[in-house]
Amino acid sequence: MTSAFSFSRVTAVTTIRRLRRLPPTGIPKISLSQPVKALDVVAIAEMPNNFRVLKLDKQLRTEPKYAETFMIRRVGDMVQKGEVLAIRKISLGLRKLRVVSPIDGRIVHMENGQVVIEGERQRQEIFASVPGKIVAMEVGEQVTVETNAALIQIAWGLGGLAWGTLKLMDTEPGLTTDAKRFNIDHRGSIVAIASPLTEEFLKGAIEIRVKGLIASSMHSNLLPLLSKVEFPVGLTQGFGRVPMCERILNLLSTYNGREIALDMTFSPDWRDARPEIIIPVSSGQSSAEDRSGDQHEFRVGQKARVLQPPYLGEIGTINSLPDDVCRLESGLWMPGARMQMSTGETIFVPFVNLEYLG
Repeated sequence: MTSAFSFSRVTAVTTIRRLRRLPPTGIPKISLSQPVKALDVVAIAEMPNNFRVLKLDKQLRTEPKYAETFMIRRVGDMVQKGEVLAIRKISLGLRKLRVVSPIDGRIVHMENGQVVIEGERQRQEIFASVPGKIVAMEVGEQVTVETNAALIQIAWGLGGLAWGTLKLMDTEPGLTTDAKRFNIDHRGSIVAIASPLTEEFLKGAIEIRVKGLIASSMHSNLLPLLSKVEFPVGLTQGFGRVPMCERILNLLSTYNGREIALDMTFSPDWRDARPEIIIPVSSGQSSAEDRSGDQHEFRVGQKARVLQPPYLGEIGTINSLPDDVCRLESGLWMPGARMQMSTGETIFVPFVNLEYLG
């Protein structure tokens, strides 16, 4: 699944709450007001690996209403692969029809000639994702973690959650990516570059074994290679060949060398969660960024600068804000604005490729 998100929201210092949603069987393993680290397990759940439905009536050659009478195991019983579940004698008792379990598991349902077997359960751990304290929890629903942090919500991400030391390679945005800058200090860290991700750079990151990777943008032809990467990757600006915006780069530079959370966890609903970089800070700590400079919502009539070719650097006027996402030539669906350019032409530009001009 590949989803792109609206323009990056950059907040220098704020109090954030993150909901860790639990499956129905999820049980919190922490207490209210308890401090947690990013990779602390806040809840566990046991999820079934698979299910198998056996048609007893067909295998035993009988009517559905009689099939259960031949069962030698009952609902709730644990069974092993190959174990006999039902036997029916035919041909005056000279032959036997048997039904065996195709997997290890537990019988969870039996009705109308069918048996449902639940496979062995797998343990699922839910992590805090950010350091902070537990402010709310509900069994089978959610756990809420609160923290003070700098927050960067970015355009696209893949690969789950990573917690590690930020190592920023660039001091200025650019379009040229040098893949020969890795050294042993980058191993086990979250590496950030202010230029587009390339195949050569990605292979270098895999070889040095980074914990996570942040880049400004990338070409969509890297997606097959990314599907095999074992660490999360985030794009601040999205797809294409676009340098990192200075606001994000400045914030990353301020906290270079600090531990950060790179949360690229996928959500089926882009409105529910989005890729983000969370940098925990103390409540009294301020950033070099102006706190009042948080990203504003775009509005009709506002001027904005386009950050992607073929209109890179041009300024236009927003004349409408479609409610729905629009499909780009790349095949991605993204929210954005319709802009009137100085030439009189009207174009659609994703929010992630627009710079707010105030």
